[in-house]
Amino acid sequence: MLAVLGALFANGIITVLKFIAAIFTGSSGMMAESLHSLADTTNQVFLLLGLRFYKRPASEKHPFGYGKERFFWSFIAAIFIFGVGATYAIYEGIMKLSHPHPPENLEWAYWVLGISFVLEAGSIALAIYQEVKEAHHEGLSFGEYLRESKDPTAKTVIFEDSAALVGIVIAFIGIYLTDVHAGPGDGAYWDGVASITIGVVLAIVAFVLARSSRGLLLGEAATAKSLARIREAITSHPNVCEVVELLTMHLAPKQILVNAHINFRNELATDDIERTVNEVEELIKQAEPKVDMIFLETRRESEPGSDVPIPQHFG
Repeated sequence: MLAVLGALFANGIITVLKFIAAIFTGSSGMMAESLHSLADTTNQVFLLLGLRFYKRPASEKHPFGYGKERFFWSFIAAIFIFGVGATYAIYEGIMKLSHPHPPENLEWAYWVLGISFVLEAGSIALAIYQEVKEAHHEGLSFGEYLRESKDPTAKTVIFEDSAALVGIVIAFIGIYLTDVHAGPGDGAYWDGVASITIGVVLAIVAFVLARSSRGLLLGEAATAKSLARIREAITSHPNVCEVVELLTMHLAPKQILVNAHINFRNELATDDIERTVNEVEELIKQAEPKVDMIFLETRRESEPGSDVPIPQHFG
């Protein structure tokens, strides 16, 4: 939440400054950066909506809760980055190359880009600080946590701010080359090239974020480490003979649904089975605190059907 609020504050100020600079300079690169920051600001609102709505309790219509709201709003944010930021930046750059004219009053652009870089650096530092704390809490390195985490909110903030810093550098290079009249057309083409390059960077970021959110929306399984811990917890019980099938799905970044088919020892009575099921569920939650819902299908090892292989499902 803190990282999102920090990014919202920084991007709101940056958006206003960049639009002012774009108007005074007539720079395509600055206009592309303005739309980029506008998209980032709007995306923080989307992420806040996800953080607000996913906490709603389960209902009859949504028995598994609303945890996937966070995945949905992160997907919308990725689409917005592409639709508003990338598409317009590329279009603006093409138009500038078709009708080249050098921007003016470039001192506005230099000042605004400098201020924007400082604000974006502060925003991404806050986001990384939050992620490092979370990674340390889970016993992972920052790189491991970034790869394995199912929290699309933090990833979106970090990727957006990283793209913003890269975009600022690209815009600065384009304006500087234009200012010193480098290359053909007395340097007027560089502004259009910078705008197109910013658009490509945004398109790549949008694709990466959309791909991650899409997998979670479709029902992505827990990580291999979580699966190993859950399986080990089940098999550690002395009454369990075999885990025939183990299926998992993320309902939210820190909510996992577990569906397992387990074979018990033959000599267990009904009361023993009920007690064992409760104990296995407790072992699973101790091994993986993110587990929120557990569904166990059990039978004795010698019962009909216990040796019939079950097709594996991947989600």
